[in-house]
Amino acid sequence: MPLHPELSTASLIKLTSFLCWSWSYIYCAAKVPGKCPEWYSRAVTLVHGSVATLAGLWQCDVLNLSRKRLTSKITAAHYSVMVWSWGYFAFDLLWCIIYWTDSYVMLIHHLSALIAINVYMGKDYTGCTFPCTLALMEITNPLLQARWFLRYEGYDKVILYYVVEIIYLISFIGLRGIFGTYLTYKILHSDIFDMDEKLISLVFYIVSLIFISEIIGYVAYKYKTKIEEFKGFLIEVGYILNGHW
Repeated sequence: MPLHPELSTASLIKLTSFLCWSWSYIYCAAKVPGKCPEWYSRAVTLVHGSVATLAGLWQCDVLNLSRKRLTSKITAAHYSVMVWSWGYFAFDLLWCIIYWTDSYVMLIHHLSALIAINVYMGKDYTGCTFPCTLALMEITNPLLQARWFLRYEGYDKVILYYVVEIIYLISFIGLRGIFGTYLTYKILHSDIFDMDEKLISLVFYIVSLIFISEIIGYVAYKYKTKIEEFKGFLIEVGYILNGHW
């Protein structure tokens, strides 16, 4: 039996998006030879993360966010961002499978993103909900990629690397952990989101918590000495102040 016309069109558009992202990876590898596969993948990821953040923030328009805008009819611009991001996540999921990186969480993250986009593409009245979600999920991504490129090029001992890393770590924990907890609570207790949207939010929140636990472990391991030095500094300051008073 032939596929439903709408399903065929949607599938073709998503396939086109996937091929465009795949072509971008191949083009990058051809223009910048001599790098490892992850370098090219992260270059593509940097493009998606940067543009997705800007497009998501523009469509979300946080300052004018309202119940009406979150439940308004999806526009062509909203749909375009969904399709565009679906192609990227499909490409990156395939890349992660081919070049296995031992990160089950990342595979779950990409698979969840694909399912979430499919769900939102099937709805008519979710307004700017997806762009807002995309912006929150991707806003720290450019910092993550910049940190990786600095380390890859041997600049992991310069002050710029530490500045980028610290800003990334604080931003990720603040946005995904603190602000994400608040948003997830509001979404789960809201009557304007369907059950599948609430489930998607919960899955992304759990994935974010896993990422945060890994970040905390990384910080504890890498900055243990510096943290101890800072504690010692605070103790000395305390002694000085107590002696002064």
